[in-house]
Amino acid sequence: MITDLIYRCPLCGGFDWLEGDRCVSCQTQFSIISRSLVSVGGDTQPISHWYRKIRSFDLPPATSGTIMKSAQVKYSCEAQEGIYRGFAGITAIHFTRQQIDTGTMSLNEASLTFSGKALSFEIPFQEITSLTIESNTVIIVSKEHGPLFFDFLEESGKKWEDCIQKALQQHYAPDEIVEFYPRIRLSSALRIKAAPVKGHMPLRVPVRKWYPRDHSTFFIMLRTLVRPLIKRLFSVTITGLENIPAQGPAILMPNHTSFLDSIILGVFPKRYIWFMAKNSEYRHSILYWFLRLANSFPVRRYTHDVQAVRNAIRIVQQGHILGIFPEGERTWDGELLPFRYGAIRLILALGAPVIPVGIIGAYELMPRWTSSIKRIPVTITIGKPVNFEHIPIPKQTRSDIESAATLFGSMMVQLIRGKT
Repeated sequence: MITDLIYRCPLCGGFDWLEGDRCVSCQTQFSIISRSLVSVGGDTQPISHWYRKIRSFDLPPATSGTIMKSAQVKYSCEAQEGIYRGFAGITAIHFTRQQIDTGTMSLNEASLTFSGKALSFEIPFQEITSLTIESNTVIIVSKEHGPLFFDFLEESGKKWEDCIQKALQQHYAPDEIVEFYPRIRLSSALRIKAAPVKGHMPLRVPVRKWYPRDHSTFFIMLRTLVRPLIKRLFSVTITGLENIPAQGPAILMPNHTSFLDSIILGVFPKRYIWFMAKNSEYRHSILYWFLRLANSFPVRRYTHDVQAVRNAIRIVQQGHILGIFPEGERTWDGELLPFRYGAIRLILALGAPVIPVGIIGAYELMPRWTSSIKRIPVTITIGKPVNFEHIPIPKQTRSDIESAATLFGSMMVQLIRGKT
């Protein structure tokens, strides 16, 4: 629901604010014009405009040290479930989630507290190493407890992610948190100078072939059948396919607006695109089967996933095309998100040509806050490959990463605006 994102009144900042089509506190009228436009008090603006206003509000004042308390929450932990093996020697531990308890969560001035039926515990802010969200599940990685999954059953998980982020920013001030996952990254910890190492340091991993081929014959036939169906159902226009090289390694770099982005991009090019998919998608047997056939591989994006990095290196090393969404997650409001430091570091270290991609229309097709699909024309523009200087990870500095992110971002924005 759109109220998972617009979880406060954009004018008065009240929580639990909407009753019918009005704010219960200030009586401002609220109406949804489209999946990207919202009217508040008669002022129609993009959803990103109202989300920025919501993000600008302060946290509620603390009462006896507690800022806010949740309704019912389901708490789960991470559990291993066998080994994932895919084409091109892809291998990884398959993780799933094991439900532990239900209860409530409290956001305090310097900690989080979970109070359940069977157990209760506190997570001090300095113990939190990562914070992100998948669907309505807030994922917190603790030094003591590891990955913790909190499903908000009666309210917006996005509200809780944003409020915890704000509380963490206040806790670490005046230092700035520049990234919340795959680990909390402080501005003061970013490398200013290159590490004193010598020589060329290419990324290499062992190659192991689990299958005789790097693709599925069945998936070749499936792509041929699905391609015209997707084009007709979703009114997809794709240009620049000739910019994808016929052979050799490359990195395809699209913006991420919808769950369907990787599906569409995986169907139309002649060559296979190897995308990372979040580990939680592999919990479902049908998706597990399809994602493996589609040459994807799992990533635990809420932590530094060494296996996923090794698999990404393995794919490029063998001459394939790796698909990376540099934002790291789907946009919530349709705006381009900041690029992940880890994604840019990997791209710079791999040294393969980068193919920028601009996707327009897929946000309204299926935005992150809904599971329903609306037939909206989608335009995908694939840019020309760009070669740049290979920089080994020890040599990379904050300036290198931010300069590359700016360059890649400008290329992507040009394609989104329809310029090639």
